[in-house]
Amino acid sequence: MQTTFAFALVLVGTSVLTVLASLLIFGALRGAGKRSAPPLGVGSDAAFLFDGQTLIDTNTRGAALLESLRKDGTEGGDEWSRLTYFLAQDFPDLATALADLPLTRRARLVAGDDRRTELVMDWLDGALRLTVIDALAEDGAVVLDRLSYRALQEELALLRQITEAAPLLLWREGAQGQVTWANDAYLKRVTEAGEGTTMTWPLPALFPRAEAGPARRTGLPVPNGARKGTAQSWFDVTRVTGEDGMLVYALPADEAYQAERTKRAFIQTLTKTFATLPIGLAVFDRTRRLQMFNPALTDLTGLEPEFLLSRPGIEGFLNRMRDKRVLPEPRDYRSWARRLLDIEASSPGGEFEETWTLGSGQTFRVSANPHPDGALAFLIEDITSETHLTRNVRAEMETSQAVLNQLDEAIAVFASNGELLLTNSAFTQLWTLEGEESLGAVTLPEALANWREAGGDPAFWAQVATLARPGSGDGAPLAGSMTLADGEVLQVTARRTATGAVMISFATTNPPAQESPRAQVLRASA
Repeated sequence: MQTTFAFALVLVGTSVLTVLASLLIFGALRGAGKRSAPPLGVGSDAAFLFDGQTLIDTNTRGAALLESLRKDGTEGGDEWSRLTYFLAQDFPDLATALADLPLTRRARLVAGDDRRTELVMDWLDGALRLTVIDALAEDGAVVLDRLSYRALQEELALLRQITEAAPLLLWREGAQGQVTWANDAYLKRVTEAGEGTTMTWPLPALFPRAEAGPARRTGLPVPNGARKGTAQSWFDVTRVTGEDGMLVYALPADEAYQAERTKRAFIQTLTKTFATLPIGLAVFDRTRRLQMFNPALTDLTGLEPEFLLSRPGIEGFLNRMRDKRVLPEPRDYRSWARRLLDIEASSPGGEFEETWTLGSGQTFRVSANPHPDGALAFLIEDITSETHLTRNVRAEMETSQAVLNQLDEAIAVFASNGELLLTNSAFTQLWTLEGEESLGAVTLPEALANWREAGGDPAFWAQVATLARPGSGDGAPLAGSMTLADGEVLQVTARRTATGAVMISFATTNPPAQESPRAQVLRASA
């Protein structure tokens, strides 16, 4: 019994020891499988460590390669995409090897071009280590690995393509001004200027030397320009100081030069045209500075040409006119001047027009018109003669009307088109024509119809109607009479004036047996 119990204890102890040993071995193996990947050393080969597609470590060469790919703009938005896209160009089987790597644990690819670039891939329990081995760089003769060098070469080729295809002249000048490099456009220009001569370095300078600075407009003789009708071509030349000399850019400016020349010619034409105008002209730009004026402005205002050539502002312009007493004196000068300065906001239609009566007896019509680009045209016209003439004509018309009103005869004058032009007081008292107050509302045919009905004798009024026709009659007056309903007899005279107007007069020959109210009014007014 004791022997059996002892045997059982030995068996149980052996089992426990076996389990503990198994656990220790499994734990050791599991710990070894979960070891973290070793850190990447400096080395001469570019190495990368990825967790999935996330970069977790790289060495100096690897970082340099990624930086060059980032500057080069290689496809993809992260390190994994850029690097795999770049490596796939040298290693076509990259995608297949990556797919099999969890099973193969390690793969080695050789570039298909020169067999001197290799890619080693190691699968480290979920982590992927990529090592790019450049056989030519192993001896330390190449400081920059060939992959980074190739990326830089591609970028350099792109820059060369841009400079060579640029539609402008590019070149570099040395310390003494010699041309040490030039693009195709410059070389083509040199070839055309040389007319078949052998080209040697340094190249001849097409443009004169100058200091660095903003663009300067420079002309260049055109080969055979006389035959082409163009003697010079124009460029905007910009010089920038570089490390080994000066970089120069010459942008073609023929169209800009021609546009400026056309603009200048147009302004000269306008200036010559404005110089002959009797109206004073002052043109202000959007900043309200005087840009253009004509001689009539100085003649009308007395402003000195020296003052106008100094390009004063519109406020100074008005103040100087005020000093010269060619400006009216409003009650509030500042408000008046402010209204003119802010013409766009103060005037409903953006226009300003006034008549200035000066103490010297002169009368100016002044207008200001703003333009869409912000400019302002200021016009001053002397209308003194026109004003005097209008006043004289008005005075003569008033005098003529006053004389006609003193006559006993009723007089009416019709224009050649039949409209009523003029009547006197006796006519107004004798006849009442509808619309007579507005004169032009009454016509000769309407008046003749009324008189024919009032006094009979249609033949006489028909003869009067013929006077209004052009070329009718020999200038002799027509005379007739008409008897009104109250028995009053009127002597009627019609004649055509030298201007083509028809004048008709009515005179009383004998008073009626019983004086009519109309006659009483005539007698009382006499």
